[in-house]
Amino acid sequence: MKNMIKVKLVLLEEDLRKIAGAKEVIFELPEESTVKELLENAALKYGKEIMRAPSREGVLIILNGQNIEFLGGLNAKLSDGDRVVILPPVDGG
Repeated sequence: MKNMIKVKLVLLEEDLRKIAGAKEVIFELPEESTVKELLENAALKYGKEIMRAPSREGVLIILNGQNIEFLGGLNAKLSDGDRVVILPPVDGG
């Protein structure tokens, strides 16, 4: 059996926060899980809207302070204690 890791998912996007009923959620996942697998687990628990987040314009997914686009995108590997943040699009200029 694979070891499990705990990953914190932080939902700063208002619609997602309403769906989950919380700003932060802890998920237990098998070692070597990816950001995509974290989002799939969140979608199973809270609904498919969470899986749409990465494809919405302007939404950023941050892993331990870095944009996942620089870490392998949705295939970025997760480790125990990681923090994944979904940021809403930024308005203004």
